[in-house]
Amino acid sequence: MQLQCDNRPAWTVQGRPPDLSREFSRKQEALMQARLTTKPEQEVIAGIQALNLESVKLRVMDPELGEGWSREYADSIEIAYKTYLTMLVKYQDDAEDILLAEDVDEFWHTHILQTMKYEDDCHSVFGKFLHHQPHIGELTQADHEKRALLADKTLRLYQQEFGNEQDSNVAWSGVPVRGEKAAVSGVAIRGVNAAVSGVAIRAEGAAVSGVAI
Repeated sequence: MQLQCDNRPAWTVQGRPPDLSREFSRKQEALMQARLTTKPEQEVIAGIQALNLESVKLRVMDPELGEGWSREYADSIEIAYKTYLTMLVKYQDDAEDILLAEDVDEFWHTHILQTMKYEDDCHSVFGKFLHHQPHIGELTQADHEKRALLADKTLRLYQQEFGNEQDSNVAWSGVPVRGEKAAVSGVAIRGVNAAVSGVAIRAEGAAVSGVAI
């Protein structure tokens, strides 16, 4: 007695073909979710520049509840914050690698704490919520080495937009003005001057980055 091999595709044995269109749609949806935004770049950038962040500046200028920054310094950090958001949009594939200055991060924190406004701003500009990802735990030697590499990468990206290193540093951290309680602005793009946090682009609950995938 000879055994006959069934060489038919598995789906014919099971009685139904795979839904390739649905599988393709799921993969496309996952890829789109992994992007910071799927809206047209210039539309998003225009939305960033049009953001009204006066309430955020008033908070960071408050000497008791905020940082005690001067109006001039707060204005400069607002510009640097909008520049950071713009860089995330223009370089989406590198978004999680772009470092931000400490005071720009503080401005971002203050924006986030105004929860309803932040959510509305995110959906209005990006079409989705923009997550903030802080570093958890003590910084290791490997962390410091990685941050140094990311600082070099951040500087290169800013120089592509702003030209020389001096202009790039100002765009990154604001004009060289001191607020009463403010960190020195105009600092160079270096790992030691960067916040220990950054943007997290999430798809199905997981950050999409070279490390997290």
